[in-house]
Amino acid sequence: MLASLIAYLRAAMPQLQEGAPTLGREEQLVRAYLDLMHLRMPDRLQFEIDVAPELAGLRFPTMALLTLVENAVRHGIDPSEDGGRILLAGRIAEDGETVTLSVADTGVGIDAAAPAGVGLANLRSRLHAFFGADARLELHAIAPHG
Repeated sequence: MLASLIAYLRAAMPQLQEGAPTLGREEQLVRAYLDLMHLRMPDRLQFEIDVAPELAGLRFPTMALLTLVENAVRHGIDPSEDGGRILLAGRIAEDGETVTLSVADTGVGIDAAAPAGVGLANLRSRLHAFFGADARLELHAIAPHG
């Protein structure tokens, strides 16, 4: 557990100090966080990270993906008796310019009546400030849950 915590801190500290964060660094941070969460609940959390390697150098806002992954753990996996799986994926479209990143979980699911939290509202604003008006943050329920 100590080794995972050290890895998380090593991944997080440069993110907080660097002027031009990248998706590759964000992926390292998310991996270290998920390793820690897996240690906390080894029988209840599985995860997979499948981000295209060519996206590693893409400029990306610090801790943006981490916010989504933390939400998946906190609101999806933690409340579920059975736990669940988190999948982080990243692909570039055929046009060579559009990048799609997704965080999916098989936890308890989204309460459609619940308003988006402050963290997601802030993240949406950060993405627009970083990438412009074309940036989107979408939430979707996954059947049967997640």
